[in-house]
Amino acid sequence: MAVSELTSLLVFSGHEDRIREMSAARRRGAVISVRRGVFAPAPEWGALRPHERNELRVRAASVMLDDPIFALESAAIVHRLPVFGEVHDVHTFAPDRTRGYRHGGHVVHASADAKQIVRIDGVRATSLADTTVDLLRLLPHALGVALLDAALRRGLRVEQVAEVLASQSNRRGRSAVLRAVAACDARSESVLESISRVLIDALGYPAPELQVAFRLSTKNARTDFFWRGQGIVGEADGNAKYFSGAVAADEIIRDERRREMELRRLVRAVARWDGPTSSHHTGSTMPCGLRACVGSARPIPVRRRSSRTAGPTRARDACCRR
Repeated sequence: MAVSELTSLLVFSGHEDRIREMSAARRRGAVISVRRGVFAPAPEWGALRPHERNELRVRAASVMLDDPIFALESAAIVHRLPVFGEVHDVHTFAPDRTRGYRHGGHVVHASADAKQIVRIDGVRATSLADTTVDLLRLLPHALGVALLDAALRRGLRVEQVAEVLASQSNRRGRSAVLRAVAACDARSESVLESISRVLIDALGYPAPELQVAFRLSTKNARTDFFWRGQGIVGEADGNAKYFSGAVAADEIIRDERRREMELRRLVRAVARWDGPTSSHHTGSTMPCGLRACVGSARPIPVRRRSSRTAGPTRARDACCRR
C-alpha cells in the first residue's frame, strides 16, 4: 500500500474521552492500539504485511511525539532500507541525553558519539550512514550485508561507512561492520540475493558472477548468479515479483518458464531457490533449499572446510533443509 493509504488507517485520538471510547473498542476487538492515542481498525491491521505495520508505527510516532529523531530500525524505515521482520518498538535518538530509556514501546537511545541528523519528508532521522553503521553493529552478518547492499543502492558510499566508524569511540560491533563492508556488493538487487551471496560463500561454493546478461530470442535475460566455469546459472526467487500486482502472476510464471527454457539451451544447468515463507526471526530469513538447488547442479568445487567452521556450517545446512 502507498504511504498515504497506510496513514489513512490511523485514528488519532487526542482527547481523553475519545481515548476511552477507542480503548473500549479495542477491548471488543474492533480496533488495535498502535501507540497511546493512535488506533487502527483490527481487520485492516491484521491484513497488513509486517513492513507496512512497521511503517504505521513510525508514522504514528512522528505525529504523537515532539519532532522525534528516529534511529536504528525506525530510521531504516524512514530511509526505505530493509527491516527484517516486524519491529514492535519505535526507536529514537536523544542527542542531549547521556543514558537511554524505554517507555512502553518507545525506546530512546543516547550516544557519546555525535550523529548527523537529516529530515526526510518532514521527519527527522539519523543519517543514512549513521543508521547503517548503527544497525551493522547489531545485525547478524548475512542481514548486515543485505542492509549495506541496499544502502549502497540508495546512494551511500563505502567510504562514508569507514568515515563514520573511524569518528566514533563506540567499539561495540566494530568487527561486524568491517566484515559487512568486506562482503558488500550493490549489484545484488534484493535482500534475498544479498543473503544468498553470503550463504553461497558460507557453504563453500566459489563466488559467482553477478547480473550476467544472456541474449535470448526476444530479449536479454539478466541472471542473479553465474558460475561461468561450470556453466551454471543461479536464480533467487523472491515473492515480490509474483504478487506485486503490476502484472498477473500467471503471466509472470509463463514468462519465467520460457526464459528458463531458453537459458537451459545456453548453460549446463539452472538452479533456483526461494526465499523464506516468513522472516519473523533472523534464522528463517535464510534462503530455503539453496544448498540442495545449487548442489544438484554439480559439479561445483566446494572448498575444504576446517574443523573450526564445521559446526556452524552444519547448523546453516540444517536451516536450509528446513
